[in-house]
Amino acid sequence: MLFVKIYLILALLADAVVVGLKSYSGFGIADFIIPIIMYIGIYLGLIVLHIVITLIMSLFIDPDNPCEKPNRFCKFWVDKTIELLFTTGGLRIKVNGSEKIPTDRRFLLVSNHRSNLDPMVCMIKLSRYNIAFISKPENFRIPIAGRFISRCCFMPIDRENARNAMKTIHKATDYIKKDIVSVGVYPEGTRSKTGELLEFKDGVFYIAKKAPCPIVVITVRNTEKARKNFPFKPTKIIINVVDVIEPEDFAELSTHEISDKVRGMIFEDLSGGVSK
Repeated sequence: MLFVKIYLILALLADAVVVGLKSYSGFGIADFIIPIIMYIGIYLGLIVLHIVITLIMSLFIDPDNPCEKPNRFCKFWVDKTIELLFTTGGLRIKVNGSEKIPTDRRFLLVSNHRSNLDPMVCMIKLSRYNIAFISKPENFRIPIAGRFISRCCFMPIDRENARNAMKTIHKATDYIKKDIVSVGVYPEGTRSKTGELLEFKDGVFYIAKKAPCPIVVITVRNTEKARKNFPFKPTKIIINVVDVIEPEDFAELSTHEISDKVRGMIFEDLSGGVSK
């Protein structure tokens, strides 16, 4: 929580200076409340300043320039900015089973999809694994965020055009083969608005077949609740690493069979499993 700590300390120092310069004739209830309000205000002001700086930096990023590998600074800034906003917004994220994730190989990360926050949650809690997500083209047109994720090797996929979609699949495969990044996908293809697991698109499993690489199966809970809970109620988000499927275990399976297997694992975990 780098930026959180920095801004909390700066807010405390600024508050102390302002309070120290103020002369008091006596100590009433306002003398205790006003410094607290000032402290919160200064902290929120620093967050606004951070966003403004991020906006200015994004203007110097060319989203049309092909990304061959993640830009270290962009990834650092994105991770820490998301962490800052999530912590301030009351999101608490817990990961169960991270010890199952390979650290010596690139992999295909597969998850259910309930909110636009899903990839951001995985980015900051699984940051050490350097995961780039396949995402819908609209996300790359989001001000500020779209330009930064393009520098983190995120890949747009055209779901309306099979040929263009396969170009993205091939690019993701190359990223894994060349040990550039691991790749995250949401086989449902879109967010589930009801919370029920949607049918999977088989094509994304072509990446694991052709790389070949392990498939890390995870589930994410409660991200859809964050918007309703903010700002008065914290949201506890759970990431469960269900299991890792090694390439030799699906070498003889079709992409449809792999899809069914993975969907069954996710469905079973969401129906029960570890959720605390």
